[in-house]
Amino acid sequence: MTKVGINARTFSVDEPGGAVQAAINVTREILSDDSVEVILFGHRSVADLFPDAPVDSSFYPRSSQLYGLFWERTALPYLTKKHDLDVLYCPNGNGPLRPVSCPVVMSIMDVNAQKGMSSGVHQLYRKLAVPPAARAAENIITISNFSKREIETTLSLPGSKIRVVYPGLKSVYLDDVPATECDLPDEYILYVGALNPRKNVSGLIRAYRRLKDEIPHKLVLIGPGNHAIFKNLNIEESDDIVRPGYLTERELKFAYANADAFVFPSHYEGFGLPPLEAMACGTPVVASRATALPEVLGDAAELVDSSSVDAIAEGIERVLTDPEYSQLLVEKGRERAGLYTWEKAGRQTLAVLKAARNQ
Repeated sequence: MTKVGINARTFSVDEPGGAVQAAINVTREILSDDSVEVILFGHRSVADLFPDAPVDSSFYPRSSQLYGLFWERTALPYLTKKHDLDVLYCPNGNGPLRPVSCPVVMSIMDVNAQKGMSSGVHQLYRKLAVPPAARAAENIITISNFSKREIETTLSLPGSKIRVVYPGLKSVYLDDVPATECDLPDEYILYVGALNPRKNVSGLIRAYRRLKDEIPHKLVLIGPGNHAIFKNLNIEESDDIVRPGYLTERELKFAYANADAFVFPSHYEGFGLPPLEAMACGTPVVASRATALPEVLGDAAELVDSSSVDAIAEGIERVLTDPEYSQLLVEKGRERAGLYTWEKAGRQTLAVLKAARNQ
């Protein structure tokens, strides 16, 4: 039996973003496999997420991510040796800076921080910490072939070291789970995601402004507010732009399913889960043709130039005014979304971990 340790330091953040949620979902799948023994390392609050899993919170007295960075560099290597692990899995690009007592597999979703797409402090940390950790790791897992090429080039790593494992969709979107109604406009265009400027929410708003006199729809923006790691982007709510605040997963499913179009004009994505979630809920998608999105979405979305407000507006207008085309995207979207499951992602991640043990 393979003994796997998982660095769960980032699991205890207050508002987990997509990368942390992906790591949590993969961890759940790994824990469900009887062929491995798993121990989680992090603050004791990690046990709230995984009440049936062993959690070692030694030397982690307070839930502070800043303290967690210190713990990760000092205590985690010791704990790895103490538990005699066969392999240590470090999601979210937070691996030891030098080799430890067992092979390390580290996940890197993308290199947007290295490309200047986050705040100065976060950029500096990622530029200093990720390259040595990536070099020390036995293997890197990433989420798309686009991200693999970016990591190869930006971090100067051999492609043979990098494995691609696509993330999955939560069962609430793929299965026949009832949605929970929430207070939203009768007709609306939807965006779900962070307010990070690389997501191009400002471009979406400008495109919507060009259309709003011709369509009855409001623009609904769902997602966390600005984080310290993001460059600042302020969105003012108005009669036409609605921000519902936090929604449960079932409420979010309702929001996806009742939108007339989902729009995701991001400039940079290592993968892009929200468009797939919308597809799974039967909503036609307009998305950027930039970076990983064409690889992930295929021909199941209306792909537009993220740098052109006119192109974004035209894509939205086409989906809203052409029912046959919109229905075709709905059908293709449901099929495309079904390709991405956490069960598959967990199985493939576990295969990488077991292979690293034997390398």
